[in-house]
Amino acid sequence: MSEARAYEDAANAAISYMDESELEAEEDGLQEVAVLDDASAEMLLRRIKEADEQYERMAAWYAFQLEKAKAIRDRTRAWAEGSLRAYFGMVPTHDTKTRSTYELPSGTLVLTHREPKYEQDDTKLVPWLKANWPELVKTKESSNWKELKKLLKISSDGKSMVTAEGEIVPGVTVTPQGDEFKATVK
Repeated sequence: MSEARAYEDAANAAISYMDESELEAEEDGLQEVAVLDDASAEMLLRRIKEADEQYERMAAWYAFQLEKAKAIRDRTRAWAEGSLRAYFGMVPTHDTKTRSTYELPSGTLVLTHREPKYEQDDTKLVPWLKANWPELVKTKESSNWKELKKLLKISSDGKSMVTAEGEIVPGVTVTPQGDEFKATVK
């Protein structure tokens, strides 16, 4: 537990430091800039690239710390659950069809009786079902939207699709979306 506590304290200190100092300082320095030429546009693209790189470094560091914390948790759980499983075999349990339980003051030990996994190969199963139980074969109808879209156009009100003859196509709703601007850094 002391090792886990040390990781937690270090992570909290890092988060606290980064949240309060780096992020607030960065926000204070972000003022709107008038871009009047390629040089000022290039400067802003460099700032985006630096922010992306900093994000990647921080994300990698936190992912590494999270993996270490998960490994500690998993080792601890495996160790404790191994001993609890042995104890579970020695106590009277409350049994149902799907699980057995034992109540303790601070938790419950549960053994779940799982069903086996089933894998079916529909290329073999469906022909057999058609011959023996055709009512158990599913058929699903759906539209070929990709081809249908080529034959339609958006109505003048911009809310539905219409055929070349002007007939409104039922079951299709059009929701306009605004343009999106994004700067891409190389």
